[in-house]
Amino acid sequence: MTSFNDSIPDLKIERMNDGIGDGLILLEQDNSGNVDRVAIHPLHLRYMAEKFGLIETSDPQAARTIAILKRRMWMLRDRIDHLHNWLVNHSDHKHADLTYEVTYATATADIANEFCAEMEESEKPQEAGQLELIPS
Repeated sequence: MTSFNDSIPDLKIERMNDGIGDGLILLEQDNSGNVDRVAIHPLHLRYMAEKFGLIETSDPQAARTIAILKRRMWMLRDRIDHLHNWLVNHSDHKHADLTYEVTYATATADIANEFCAEMEESEKPQEAGQLELIPS
């Protein structure tokens, strides 16, 4: 295993190889001559990274729930986009003032797109994009 040393101003990060705490990560902070140290296990680091959303969770139930929610969010976004497209392009603007409905659908589509913005298009399951269209 390769060791690493990093330097962030006033913070030293180092893997311990002292025969006692091998594999632990030592964080050393110099605060005006007062040096604080804490040793953490790589599992603690992974746990913190998962909790802050920096890496995907290793909890299979959480990963399954995330996948389900992503699929549902994609489906909801696609249905909102479909409704918006229909209101803008196919509704009867000649006989009814649909300004409010179109504006609301546009805003809702923008929100749905924002909710899906950080999800990669490649992550989108095939079934999420399929719509059951109501015949016109």
